Amino acid sequence: MGITFGVRAAMWMAMAAVVAVMLVLTVAAPAALAAGESATPSQQGTGSSDVGVTVTNNITDTENLLGDNLGKVSDALSATKKETGVTVRLLYLPKFSEGQDPDQWAAGLLKDSNPAPNTVMLAVASEDGNLVVVVSSNSDEWLKKQDTVDALSQAALNPLTKGDTPDWSGSAIALTDQIKTLHEASSTSKFSGVGIIVFIVALAILVVAAVVFVILHRRGKSHADRQLARRERRRSGRRPRAGDDDPDAAATTAAPAPASGGRHATPTVAASQTSSNDSADIQETSSAEGHA
Repeated sequence: MGITFGVRAAMWMAMAAVVAVMLVLTVAAPAALAAGESATPSQQGTGSSDVGVTVTNNITDTENLLGDNLGKVSDALSATKKETGVTVRLLYLPKFSEGQDPDQWAAGLLKDSNPAPNTVMLAVASEDGNLVVVVSSNSDEWLKKQDTVDALSQAALNPLTKGDTPDWSGSAIALTDQIKTLHEASSTSKFSGVGIIVFIVALAILVVAAVVFVILHRRGKSHADRQLARRERRRSGRRPRAGDDDPDAAATTAAPAPASGGRHATPTVAASQTSSNDSADIQETSSAEGHA
């Protein structure tokens, strides 16, 4: 009986220990899960870790140069994307790849990442003091121009060199501001160019219309003048004839020159009358008087 009781007691104690462990796990698991969930958004949202490395979709800061201004810089990148359609990537490293040209290295790195159209990357080597701005090859023409790249590089460099200490976040924000300025200038220039083209086309149409109008007007005037001249010639070329349908028409001939025999001829007058039976009698009377 004693042995049996001892065995049962040991079994009960083991079962109690198992239940206690299960209770501890039941209470501790949700707490650990909650802690893990609370830590995960922070790491995803900022990409920060205990060693100060920031990695997000568009920002890689291995030196924690942005520090507490990370959120401000992220907002500037989002605003630039919304207003201009340009994606800005920031890369902060202690050094670039040794033995390679910084511009070529950054351009190759951006190309290998399959960037979206209109992507600008700012790469900074904090220990080397190098700064590179590269633009993806699938960007708009205004963004790919060398003048644009130079302006962006200068805008990002100014905050790093003007003060006593480099303003890393100010450099990134200055880059985004310059992108907005250049985008606005490009849009204004594009609209101005379209307006000039429309004006030139409209002016050309007006000139052509004016020339056509002048030509047609001159042709019409010339044609009218020719018709008027023909009418005048017809009117001036008409001669009255005896027997015209007009009952009031008459023909008179000039007197002939005096004859050599000293005789004078009197003018002859012919009259035409129309009778009711459509017959006409013509009488001619002539008289001559001789002189010795």
